[in-house]
Amino acid sequence: MDNDGEVEVLCPRCRVPMNYYSRTEKFSRSSGGAEIKVTRFYKCPVCGRTVIDEELLLRETPEGIVVTARRNGLEKLAIVKRVVRPA
Repeated sequence: MDNDGEVEVLCPRCRVPMNYYSRTEKFSRSSGGAEIKVTRFYKCPVCGRTVIDEELLLRETPEGIVVTARRNGLEKLAIVKRVVRPA
């Protein structure tokens, strides 16, 4: 580990340091609203193998925004409620 707290992840196949990436995908849902998926992952520059670090899924619903986070096999869910303020 470096002094700045960064972690070096080695490819399980090649044993070389992997690069860290983030990918964002946007979808329209047939039921209305939008869905955004953010995937953070490591990728080997030699063999191309990927290891997912974290996935975030944001869905727009009538109740508000639903955020689902997956990391290390665990899933957490949060709902951000819409607040309508009188004019």
